[in-house]
Amino acid sequence: MLKLGFIGFGISGSARGAGLWKNGFAKTGKVLLKAIADPNLEGVKAQLTPEEIENCTFYTDAETMLENEKLDGVLIGTRCNLHTKYALLVAKYNIPLFLEKPVSINDKQIKQLSKLLPTMNEKTVVSFPLRMSNIVTKMKELYDSGIIGKLSQVQAYNNVSYGRGYYHLWYRDESITGGLFLQKSTHDLDYINYIIGKPYPKTIFAMESKTIFTGDKPAGQYCVDCAEKETCPESNVNLAKIGYSHASKPILQCCFAKDTGNHDCGTILMKYDDGIHLTYTQNFVSRFFAAKRGARLIGFKGTLEFDFVTEKIKFIDHFNRENVQDIEVTADGMHSGGDGLLVNNFLDVMEGKYTSKSPLMEGIISAKMCMTAKESAKKNKYLKFKI
Repeated sequence: MLKLGFIGFGISGSARGAGLWKNGFAKTGKVLLKAIADPNLEGVKAQLTPEEIENCTFYTDAETMLENEKLDGVLIGTRCNLHTKYALLVAKYNIPLFLEKPVSINDKQIKQLSKLLPTMNEKTVVSFPLRMSNIVTKMKELYDSGIIGKLSQVQAYNNVSYGRGYYHLWYRDESITGGLFLQKSTHDLDYINYIIGKPYPKTIFAMESKTIFTGDKPAGQYCVDCAEKETCPESNVNLAKIGYSHASKPILQCCFAKDTGNHDCGTILMKYDDGIHLTYTQNFVSRFFAAKRGARLIGFKGTLEFDFVTEKIKFIDHFNRENVQDIEVTADGMHSGGDGLLVNNFLDVMEGKYTSKSPLMEGIISAKMCMTAKESAKKNKYLKFKI
């Protein structure tokens, strides 16, 4: 069996690593959970079966783990500001790497990570499940077939229905996450580049606003300590009534405090070297059935659009009024089936059969695009994209 190690397994709402193990690697029957490095080993073990605990060696220090263990692959599931640090460490041991997004959160980290490209590019699988999903694969197949003719424009959108965590939980700290362009649009910009076959844009302009999750409540205040918890619609008391998963835990901080961080919505405008331009907008106020995530590709001969929420693709013929096609795409698992496909690709990389379908370079490009958007919004000006 392939021996897998984790740097950052994840607990308390930050369990991407644990989720990939339970719902992905463990189900393949090909992988042994051999080692975990995590500062909270008690919390980690609480998520594992007795058999998994028996087979696994636990560490609080990642380098000690890498020195002592012979691993076929390593998954980095730490918080975002540590992704680059540990990717550099894993590269020292030349081990295939599954790297969570965003791969970096600032330019310094991007420069450090770029030095790994000659040796780690094709043996690193960046966690971009949307580009691997069945619906994106089908969209690319249709686009490449020429069904819409010459591309005119891409309109993309992400109305996030589960956005509360970006204001109530640790995700509100932009020094850890890099902000919501890096948290969310890193996925969307990557899959769009992939579908239309363009490596990166020529120029980027962006804007962001924060009009809802703002206020003058004390920094660091928790909902359980607030005098207005019975009346505030975002308190843990009232969120529990609508089934918010974290409402029962005393970890929710006030989303109307001075220190919430993160924009409510952001928009990116990108232009490619052939003149094609893209608009992408993300919103974190939408809830329930207001969720929508996908893109519309407008060409001379027709329009293709898709939505991850409904898992449907629509084609509209521009020269035949009667030719409107609805295409349903089946998906099994998280991220429209993309997680499982990423896991399978990483198994192939660990076995030396194939190279990464989501290589390090794509993670670097996507992160740099998001950083450029963040800088553009701050400066309120168009910026040339440089990689």
